[in-house]
Amino acid sequence: MRWVRIVIVGVFVLVAGSAALAGSLAGPRGDAPAFTSDPPELTATAELRRMFMKPGQVAIAVTNHGDAPVRVTGVELLTDSFAPLGVQEFDTEVPPSTNARDLITKFGEATCPDGTASKADPAAVVLHVATEDQAVHLVELELSYPNGTLDRLVREACAAQAVAESARIELGELTAAADGTLEGRLSVTPLGEAALDVTDVRGSVLFEVLAGESVPEGGGVTVTLLFDVVRCDGHAVGDAKHPFGFTVWVAIDGGEPVAVPLNVADDRREALWSMLDVRCGERE
Repeated sequence: MRWVRIVIVGVFVLVAGSAALAGSLAGPRGDAPAFTSDPPELTATAELRRMFMKPGQVAIAVTNHGDAPVRVTGVELLTDSFAPLGVQEFDTEVPPSTNARDLITKFGEATCPDGTASKADPAAVVLHVATEDQAVHLVELELSYPNGTLDRLVREACAAQAVAESARIELGELTAAADGTLEGRLSVTPLGEAALDVTDVRGSVLFEVLAGESVPEGGGVTVTLLFDVVRCDGHAVGDAKHPFGFTVWVAIDGGEPVAVPLNVADDRREALWSMLDVRCGERE
């Protein structure tokens, strides 16, 4: 009887093990093997899309070389050139195509070991990608190196840091001129001992800026600015992403001028919108 019991137990264990093995190979319904899809065939580049981007953003252009659409649910930029911001959430479908799909991605504060001459370190992006079988893949893609786009972003960010550490830039109150345009004063005040100068001021997609001569004042400089409207068509006005994207070029201690964005306070923005309404109404 003892041997009979051993045989019965052995058969039971063998049958149970076979069932477990079969279950591990079967799909959820037990009628098909389960599998995970291969990672999608993707490439990525870093691009500038000035019309659609704010400062501190880069377009990660993703191309899908596969046969089926994928959905990107997260992007993380990996580089020593910018402070890490972690994974940024997306919900963007990337269809199979030779045309890339832009993912506008934020980047952190730039590191500037060589000041305004700093260049970008090697970089990569990690994409969280969902395929048609609901599997989620982490796809790490190296960006080209050296990278002209990232070099430019590092250079601009480091220049802005240098100016921010050396000067305070302010646009004063805007007043109406006789012809309906607006006039204001740009003040650049040193925060240290550096000598400052304004070499150029440029307008935005909707407003042009005419800059007068740079005049020394209080250790810094002031520049008279005249604002007028350059676009009145509804498409341009309605779709303008950065209507107040004015740029100031500042030279520090006689060095190469660096471009920095001009901050426009809310009341100045309202004045510019009001001028646009009046000036465009006159042109109809």
